[in-house]
Amino acid sequence: MNTSSTLLPAVVHSAVEVRPWLSSDHCARLVLELLGGLGWTIIDTPKSNVHCTSPDGRVYVGWLP
Repeated sequence: MNTSSTLLPAVVHSAVEVRPWLSSDHCARLVLELLGGLGWTIIDTPKSNVHCTSPDGRVYVGWLP
């Protein structure tokens, strides 16, 4: 039986392995700048929580210190 490569699971790499600077100072500033530059919607709350949504709305990232 032959399996098409499009049916095989994708290899997912951790962003920390590829970009260790993203977690180097335990501050969200660099990540938020990256996401903002990529067109993500970024909302911060009075309690310093930050909520980010990808442009297509399929991915959510939260920074809840």
